[in-house]
Amino acid sequence: MDSNKAVITTKNIANKQSEILSVFHDLDDDWQFMGIENVTEDDAMVLSINEIIEIDSTVKDVLDIDLGYSAHRKSKKDKWTIQKDE
Repeated sequence: MDSNKAVITTKNIANKQSEILSVFHDLDDDWQFMGIENVTEDDAMVLSINEIIEIDSTVKDVLDIDLGYSAHRKSKKDKWTIQKDE
């Protein structure tokens, strides 16, 4: 994966105020890195994969999930579970 690829996340994750608890790899090859809080469009932020890895290096464990899949965990200490999205 291109380490400069643009991905969607939230301002709270970018500012390290929230943990990355969900990773979505949609069918258009777009990526989203989210926490548990409800977010609006105003909360969205675009970063690179490199910047996401700098925030939380454990996401490297799920950067190989297939299109249409997501990975989830309850906290940064937990293991990722991967599921196919509907």
